[in-house]
Formats: sequence, structure tokens, C-alpha cells
Amino acid sequence: MKNIAVRIGEHIDAIAETTWDAYGHSIMCNIRYIDVNPPRVPTLSEKLDRQFNIIEQSYILTGGFFSMALDPQKRIVDWSIYTNPNRWIRGERGFEEAVPATAHIDAEFDENGRAYTGEPTEFYEPIRGTFYLSWGEISTWYAIAPTLAIGVANDNTLAQIRLDGLHVQTGNQQVEGLWSRLRHRFGF
Repeated sequence: MKNIAVRIGEHIDAIAETTWDAYGHSIMCNIRYIDVNPPRVPTLSEKLDRQFNIIEQSYILTGGFFSMALDPQKRIVDWSIYTNPNRWIRGERGFEEAVPATAHIDAEFDENGRAYTGEPTEFYEPIRGTFYLSWGEISTWYAIAPTLAIGVANDNTLAQIRLDGLHVQTGNQQVEGLWSRLRHRFGF
């Protein structure tokens, strides 16, 4: 894995909205930062940028079936992974509280704003509904949003992403649920 550095900044409130697409075997997480400052009058330079459609650079980080989009400040704005829940490593994991913060991701981005990392290992703790993407051991958890945290290693590199409240049924559970609904519908 190429080292993905994490700079921790002052916490900005954010909301993480997660979608599990059972048919597409994908988890998608969109993060929206809540601006606490009222809108201000745009500067002349901002007006010109808008008029000539000049936009700031955005960044993409990929690794295997994992993809993460960053805004111009290199904050995470969304991530997704194509995954199969039947292949997740399942079991209980110790849950550590996270310090509220805003994370800025630094990597070796090319001229198009793209960087690459290794494919993460996927863990799932079914009781709490916590999904983990792991590239290594963590030393500190930082809460980006109430249900989303990143784990940072001792050398300030990205080690894990943790998503809480993701309750996913495996293939066998989905089939059992379908039969249960059909039996109930037909009065059996």
C-alpha cells in the first residue's frame, strides 16, 4: 500500500449518508459538511472563476474495488466499495470511541488528481452493524461524522475506515427473509 497521509484539522460538523445496494453489492457513503459560517459576498476572483467555469481541483483515491472522492480541501466527500458480504471477515471487534475532527487526505496525486492505494481488507461486526475497511493497525480514531470514523496509524497514515449502523443480510438471510414474507403474505 502506498502511504496515504492524514492531516487532522478542527472538527466541522458533517453528515454521512450510507447506502447498501444488495443487488449491486456496493456500499456508498456520501459526506456533507455543514457550513457554520453564513454565506459571504463572493470576491471578484470567485465571480470570474464562476463566469469562466474555472473549478478547483478535486481528488480521487482508488484501491481495488474501493474509491474515495475528496473535495478541493482534500476532505472526504464520498467513498464506495464493490463488495460481497459473504466474504467479509466477521466477528466481534473492540469498539473504540473516536475524537471529533476533520480529516484531510494527502497522497501522491497525479496531474489529474488521482492516487492509488492497496485494496483494503473488509471486516464486519454484525451485532453493532459496523463495517471496517482496513489497510493496517490504528493508533487513533477520528470521527468525521456520527456514523463515520477513520483510523490513523502512529505515522499519521490512513489505516482504517469505520462505518457504524450498517446492518446487512447475507445471501442465506435474504432468501430466508423472502420465504418468510411469502409465507406471511399467503397465510402460511
